[in-house]
Amino acid sequence: MGQFLCFLKGYVRLRLHGREPERFLNLCGSRGIRFWNLSPRAGAYELNISLKDFFYLQPAARKSGSRVRILGKYGMPFFFQRHRKRKAFFSGIFLCAFLILLLSRHIWNIHVEGNSRNSTGAILDFLESEGIFHGISKSKVDCPQIAASIREEFSNVIWVSARIRGTRLLIEIKENSDGYADAEEVSPGGARDLVSRKDGIVESIITRSGVPLAEPGDICWAGDVLVSGQVPIKNDSGEIIRYEPVQADADIVIRWTSYYYDEFTRQYTRRTYLEEEKTLPFIEFFGWRLDFFSEEENCDYISAENQVFLTENFALPIRYGTVTARPYTDQTAQYSEEEAEELARERLSAHMANLEKTGVEILENHVKIEISDTNCQSSGTLTVRSESVKEASSAPAEADTGKEEAE
Repeated sequence: MGQFLCFLKGYVRLRLHGREPERFLNLCGSRGIRFWNLSPRAGAYELNISLKDFFYLQPAARKSGSRVRILGKYGMPFFFQRHRKRKAFFSGIFLCAFLILLLSRHIWNIHVEGNSRNSTGAILDFLESEGIFHGISKSKVDCPQIAASIREEFSNVIWVSARIRGTRLLIEIKENSDGYADAEEVSPGGARDLVSRKDGIVESIITRSGVPLAEPGDICWAGDVLVSGQVPIKNDSGEIIRYEPVQADADIVIRWTSYYYDEFTRQYTRRTYLEEEKTLPFIEFFGWRLDFFSEEENCDYISAENQVFLTENFALPIRYGTVTARPYTDQTAQYSEEEAEELARERLSAHMANLEKTGVEILENHVKIEISDTNCQSSGTLTVRSESVKEASSAPAEADTGKEEAE
């Protein structure tokens, strides 16, 4: 830090000759004149001294009989003195500093992470509809409001963090790993039942709180209450005097049937890419893009872009990269029976994989593939099991005191 200040204020490199150089140095020290990098050189001494203190050396040199010679001048004052005629250079420096200061007051990069079910493009489109876009002033960005808007718009988002770092708006998202989100059916307090989502057979039920209304092997229909949130409280005579509302909690596995249907035509368009590929650069500045090619028909374009950062979080509104043009030809073709059957099986496997991602276990596969001259059709059922239950508000139950029977 001290060297940087000396550079800003300017300093000189001196050579000291004389009969009593030590006396000269002592006089400088007693008068508060600071020097550094003192070194002997062939019967003389060389040292650095600040530009301000240089003008106070004459009395000490005269008193000690020493002579001082300037070897070099360093620092900002001498730099400006040597380049005082280069007005365009200094104007460019001040203009660059002004532009950096101006750009630092805006958001030039919106980064979204943690999202898997909701695409980044969908989130950015929503933010743009809310008035949050690349280039917006930082003063107009309300991070708590952005987080609240995202949670309200995307129902499977359970946590959002929005913060500004430099010229970047960083948005972190956590999504609900459960594929079901019926929050509107859950009351904020009081009793809650566990209700079946599917028509099926109860395979197992382990109740932690609440009253089970079904047993393993029972048939259930969608909407049936499997565990009640109304716990009966009985007196010494075994009569129900009231119901205690609780939040039902249980592990319930239901075996149910998933219906599957898929159909596609055997005729398709076969795309063949040619070998003549072209890769050309592009540059984008403040949303204005300069391409060095013209778009053509029957050609795919693969873009690889990078954003310019002044620091780790100081993103500039400048993007650059390359665009690779891949020309192709389209031809009409038809799947053979073997190819159509293989494709149908791949589509069925993808559907089953998506089910397994949501916690569904597949027990039996009863899907049949039928191939005609023009189409390939897959239809049938999958026997699966999963925890297909949801919470719902529990209707209050009335206590049966046995008065009606007594009457």
